Amino acid sequence: MFSLTVPNMAAKITRTIFRDREVDEDRFAIVKYGVEIFLVNVTKGITVYLAAALLGMIWQTLIVHLSYLIVRRHSFGLHAKTSLGCTITSVVVFVVLPYIVKEVQLSGWMIVLISALILLNIAIFSPSDTENIPLFNAQKRHILRRKSINNTIVVIFIMLLISNGVVKSLILLGLLIQVISIHPWTYFLLKRRYNNYAKK
Repeated sequence: MFSLTVPNMAAKITRTIFRDREVDEDRFAIVKYGVEIFLVNVTKGITVYLAAALLGMIWQTLIVHLSYLIVRRHSFGLHAKTSLGCTITSVVVFVVLPYIVKEVQLSGWMIVLISALILLNIAIFSPSDTENIPLFNAQKRHILRRKSINNTIVVIFIMLLISNGVVKSLILLGLLIQVISIHPWTYFLLKRRYNNYAKK
């Protein structure tokens, strides 16, 4: 599988980067890790949008993905433990779920209710850290929470201005996916440690 060759490709690219220079092992390892992250993300993106293209779901996937990313940027949340797991999860949440709900049109009061619940959860539970990236700095957590709330309000406001019911549903789906990724119930069900900053 391609994902199994990523470390080898990353090492090859890193050696090319430092071709004309001597570099210590630590610096080489840091750059190699960055290249691996880049390759994994590119591979994941290609896989997700190829799957979306095969189902004729490019614009639907893009709407869900963008609304999710805008809020996730500052609220963080769970990551899959492996790159393969991340790719499979991404295909499910950004392609399969939009395919299922692509024709769903919610009533006005349902949209308002779901939006309010999303904003409430973002305000309570963001930012949500992981074992690998604990957010020890209380001031930084406060800033990230404020930015997460602001981003969510902006996305919801834009959604309310849109007349297309399908687009509204897809935007809400992207926001709900992010809420699920930061919610303590999700951490509990997946047996992942929550509030890692408190374990310092």
